[in-house]
Amino acid sequence: MELYWNIAAGTTSCASIAMISYLLHWMVKPFLQNKRAAVFAGTVHFATMMIMYFIPPEINGMVAHAAGVLAAFIVMYALDRRNWEQKIFLCFTIYLLDWISHGIAILLRDAGYGIFNFFRVEQQEEWVQFAVFVFLSVCYVLIRFLCLKLFVYMVNRAYGYKQENMTGKELALMLSTSLSVLAGYCAFQFFSKIYLLDSDQYIWRVHMEFWWIKVIYQLVSFVAILLSVVTYQKIKSSHKKEREDAVLIEQMDHMKEHIAEVEARYAEIRRLKHDMGNHVVTLENLVLKKQPQEAEKYLLRLKKELWEVSGEESSGNPVVDVILKESRRRAEERGICFMADFHYPGDAAMDAFDLSVILNNTINNAIEGCEGSDAPQIQLISYRKKNAYMIECTNSFAGEIYLEEGGLPVTSKKDAQEHGYGLISIRNVAQKYYGDIDIRQKNGKFILSIMLMLR
Repeated sequence: MELYWNIAAGTTSCASIAMISYLLHWMVKPFLQNKRAAVFAGTVHFATMMIMYFIPPEINGMVAHAAGVLAAFIVMYALDRRNWEQKIFLCFTIYLLDWISHGIAILLRDAGYGIFNFFRVEQQEEWVQFAVFVFLSVCYVLIRFLCLKLFVYMVNRAYGYKQENMTGKELALMLSTSLSVLAGYCAFQFFSKIYLLDSDQYIWRVHMEFWWIKVIYQLVSFVAILLSVVTYQKIKSSHKKEREDAVLIEQMDHMKEHIAEVEARYAEIRRLKHDMGNHVVTLENLVLKKQPQEAEKYLLRLKKELWEVSGEESSGNPVVDVILKESRRRAEERGICFMADFHYPGDAAMDAFDLSVILNNTINNAIEGCEGSDAPQIQLISYRKKNAYMIECTNSFAGEIYLEEGGLPVTSKKDAQEHGYGLISIRNVAQKYYGDIDIRQKNGKFILSIMLMLR
């Protein structure tokens, strides 16, 4: 019969370990660019825990779980090196959530033993005691699984900005709550062990209030962890709003500059128009005096001046022309071939400011995206399909694109928190016109498609 007891105990441990490993994978998956990293992390956690539990010498449960979580962290960091602070927080959180779930399950299992013992089960035949043990073990695993799954779900749901970098200071702030919870849990465990050694009895059987205190503590601990995540996300949201406002102010400043440049261009055009009569008279005199070479020089000079004022771009909107001209200059300074076949939808009710936001951010991202490519080039086109106005920008791109849950690419820049708002601004404008954006990568090209519905 002893063999059956050992098999049941071993099966319970294996089921618990498998459950924890699966939920660890489930928790970290949304945070990783490489989704396979989550599978590997769960697998390594399971293997490490099995080794720690079943290969002598016997190791304390908390130490074994810590080793499993540490192994999972190493795997995640090896496969996805960005945002290591966040990975530490996730691993430490799943570790604590598991022990909270374990504590609740243990308390309920022990309560079950108390109920069965009330009916003198310990005085029954061994097979009856074994059946009770198996039943309560199954209950323990299910309760632990359901509690941990609920906790992980609530934390993942509260953690909204999964692709945002976590700084060292933010990690320290988050871990302060978790460490307090862990310290309290260790204090409970230590006190229980001392009482057991002194009296050879479980404290909750002698003092029922201890059972309730520990249950309440487990729940309060989870609430504390959840509130720390919620608070952290509110701080992130506040910072994000501040950065978005800063981006909007910057875009408005750009628009003012473009308008000023358009006004300056119109002033130049008015000046040329005013002087055009004099230019014509001068050319006429040179022709009459039979000075063709001088007339040709004068004409070329006048043509050059007209070209500089009118510019190469002719989209149908002066502000857009200025943006395209400036973008072409910036691109060519960086050795980027810039091609534009862009037409302003003049017959549609579209705000020039909105189009300015789209173009400035689109071209800025395209110029940055060309960094590192062998033959950098940008192609910008626009066209109409009935009420749909399509803008498509294609640029050279060296590397791989990883998309987050919202469909936007994850930035690879170290200062990731200061980037990514360009595409957000583009999407906001597109949605204003009941459209959206699409991002894809094909044959070493980054392709951004923007659809606007115009009336």
